Order: sequence, then C-alpha cells, then structure tokens
Amino acid sequence: MRFPVCIIDDFLGSDACARLHAFAVDNEAAFAPSRVHTREQRQVIQTGLRDSFTFSGSFGPQMAPFHARLDESYDRIAARLGTGLFERNPTELHMVAHRDGQYLGRHIDTQTSPTPSAPVNNRVMTLIYYFNREPRAFTGGDLVIYPMIGDAHEVIAPRADRLVAIPSFAPHEILPVEVPGNRFADARFALVSWLVRPPAAASPAGAA
Repeated sequence: MRFPVCIIDDFLGSDACARLHAFAVDNEAAFAPSRVHTREQRQVIQTGLRDSFTFSGSFGPQMAPFHARLDESYDRIAARLGTGLFERNPTELHMVAHRDGQYLGRHIDTQTSPTPSAPVNNRVMTLIYYFNREPRAFTGGDLVIYPMIGDAHEVIAPRADRLVAIPSFAPHEILPVEVPGNRFADARFALVSWLVRPPAAASPAGAA
C-alpha cells in the first residue's frame, strides 16, 4: 500500500522559480557538502548515504514568496496526506543541490526515539520544492517513495516549480543525478523543509 503524496505543479510560477535558481547560482560559493545526523553524532558528512551540497548562507527576503504560497496550500496538503496535526510554519529550510553522480540513499525523515546525538524530531510532513533550470540539463534525480511493506513504490520526477509533500515517516530516496559537464547551474535544485507536530500533540521522549 502506497503512502499518500501531494503534488502541486506550477507552485510559484516560472518567474519566481527562475529567481530562486538565479539566487542559488549566484551563491554557489555558499554551498557546502551536506551533512547528516547519525545515532552517535550530529552534522557529519556521510557520502555513502547523502551526497549533495547544502546552502549555508543567509536567505534574506528571498523565501517570502515560497512561504506565502505555502501558507495558502496547507489545507490542500493536509487533506491529501490525511493529517491536521502540524504547526503551520516549516522548519529547517534547506536549499540543496545535487551535482553529477550525487544522490540520497533510502531513509525516513522522522525519528521515534531519542539517540545520543538527537532528541525526537516530531516531523509530520516533508516538503520538497524543485527549482531546476529549464529546460532541465540533468537526468535522473527522481524521488522514489517506498511503502512500509511490499514493493509498490512511487517515482516522482524533479520537475521545476513542483512542490511534493509526503509523510515524513515514508521511506524514500533520490536516485543518482547525471549532469553532463557538471556545471553548478545545471544541478538538481530543491528546497526541503518539514512540518512538525504541535507541542501538545507531540509524543513524550522515547515514545513510539
């Protein structure tokens, strides 16, 4: 059985999407190798699981159109995913670039018990917005969403100006990206953030 997925195409419009892409390209120097949280340590580079670059600078007012459009879309996303228990503000907004050969291994975005390196994160929804250049200069990079049981997976192409929302506990991965010439401007670009449970709805630390 597949997890519910909400896909909204033409989310910001081509002009706003292109401005985000231009912002990323202009700030190439502020992208650094992406990091992950392991059970033992936070913020480590582990390319066997996650191989990409993440923006480490300041967004400034650049994200205002994204947040405004997202605010208009919460009810639609919640209805499609079947949940109403979430804070209506995204957390941990990341701008991520996948260059030639890069990928993200199969994983989930939520955590049900604390570890030595991190508490429970209480994520409910994962939000992904693509803002690649058009026409697309790379191949691959599809988002693959797996069921908990069985093999009825769903494959979603990283189309520019597309928002994808999935349950944070849904196993997923990003297939390897192929970028001929490996120009940064030709990379697979995405904004990634999460909606979390409100404090009153969050489970106690250590609860499943």
